[in-house]
Amino acid sequence: MDKVMVQVVSVVSAAFCLGIAGVAAALAQGKATASALDAIARQPEAKNSITQILIVGLAIIESIALYALLIAIVLIFVNPFAR
Repeated sequence: MDKVMVQVVSVVSAAFCLGIAGVAAALAQGKATASALDAIARQPEAKNSITQILIVGLAIIESIALYALLIAIVLIFVNPFAR
């Protein structure tokens, strides 16, 4: 019974982790894109540098969601607590 409870808590924790990380990453990407578009609208001549910085920033933001996916996979399949 104890192992079943650990599995259930692990799956719920993984789902919560992915949900929070997904929402946070989506909000951050939306805010970054909106800010970049605003900056390009104000200074069109700086479009190339703003776009490069935006792409790097979006990649870093997306890595947060990938780390959350990695943690969820570890909780579901490896599960260090169910030993």
